[in-house]
Amino acid sequence: MSTINSPESAIKALENEDAGIRYHAAWWLGKHRVESAVPKLIECLKDEKDQTSAGGFPLRRQAARSLGLINDISCTPYLLETFQTNDAQLHEASLRALIEINNPACIDTLVTYLDKNIKDKPMEALIEALTTYEAWQSNKKIEPFLTSSSERIASAAAAYFYKYTDKMYYLSKIHCYLEHSNRFIRQSAAFDLAKIGSIASTQLILSAEIPNNIKMYSLKSILNKTLSHQRINHDQDLCALKNEQRDIIIKLDSLVRENFEGTLSIKDDFINNNETTDKSAAHDNLKYSDILHLLRSRSIADRNLGITLLAKNKNFNELNLSDLYFSETDQDIKMGLIKAITLKKDSQSEAALIDAVGVEIGNHCQGNIRRVAACALGSAALKLHQSKRNIQTILDKLAWALVEPDDWGLRYSSCLALEEINEDRAIKILSQACLLEPDSIVSLRMRIALSTEFCLDSL
Repeated sequence: MSTINSPESAIKALENEDAGIRYHAAWWLGKHRVESAVPKLIECLKDEKDQTSAGGFPLRRQAARSLGLINDISCTPYLLETFQTNDAQLHEASLRALIEINNPACIDTLVTYLDKNIKDKPMEALIEALTTYEAWQSNKKIEPFLTSSSERIASAAAAYFYKYTDKMYYLSKIHCYLEHSNRFIRQSAAFDLAKIGSIASTQLILSAEIPNNIKMYSLKSILNKTLSHQRINHDQDLCALKNEQRDIIIKLDSLVRENFEGTLSIKDDFINNNETTDKSAAHDNLKYSDILHLLRSRSIADRNLGITLLAKNKNFNELNLSDLYFSETDQDIKMGLIKAITLKKDSQSEAALIDAVGVEIGNHCQGNIRRVAACALGSAALKLHQSKRNIQTILDKLAWALVEPDDWGLRYSSCLALEEINEDRAIKILSQACLLEPDSIVSLRMRIALSTEFCLDSL
């Protein structure tokens, strides 16, 4: 595969004869939000080279998704033109791109598209787009979808009507889908709640059987929407945060620090500290091979037990968790080892934590490991600093993680770590990064970390 490591190489790769390279180039340009690529990506919306046996055009779809990420309003008419094709999956990609671009000029076309008889029309995405654009004139046509056989479409319709009417009846319908037996429907409901920004849904999202990644995203989106009408631009404005907004930030902090179950969506069956101690003592005969079995388990409670045993049980005191981390290739086990290092507050394992945070985005795509490791570096550095040891290597890694990765969760985690270290070099790193941070919530959290007068816990 041709090397794609710059905007220029990615744009050039769109002309490659290999369909896979063209697709990857379109993805790369969207991921890195390369504005200069917009004209070429618009051309890709009409690509006829790469057609599947089912008649679809993958490059067109990826180009639409990338244009949505780049968020250039000038591509709106070209995305709307894709509705003239017979590719329903391309329609969905364009709809989701238009949701991101949020150009009111497309409302009439969306309303017209709603009336068209199209096979496999992406109704969920279309209703979400109509909600984003507040196309309330379509309410009579959306109403039948409240009882759709597709729970995801019905949830999207309920979100539309909640935004339109502000009636709790519709919000309650979405809350019910958070308890659905199908994990994908639960996750879809959480995304719907994130889009409408209902602060009343916060606790239900936290207690839902959905992955922590989705809980993080949902709470961040809700917080962002509640702040959209407030101007909190300076340190002295932090006092304008309402108690429920502070509470969401505290919960976000906790989710970021404890985000180790990854994409598991089974019941969040954590055990309390007393139960953990009892179970740890009851497993004195377990071997490391038994721990590996626990760390690979689909049960979060099993994983939590394995992590606790590694960190707290006397049988495993002599294990070098850092060496074990570097010898393992299984991501679940590596995650468990990083979490055990965190729980043990093992300052001798900073090399493993630094490696887990990563060097290159492409080589370290396990976001959960990276975020937990970044938070743990804060505790490790604090412990090393207290013993008069050099923490510059840790600070350098956190400084990188605070500005380079396209992962708001990792930047948020690095902020928490530097806040915990709380010494002059850490404060300087935060101050410099705060000036560059593009994400409003991460920027807000940085300003909280830097504030000497604002107390997040003063609820």
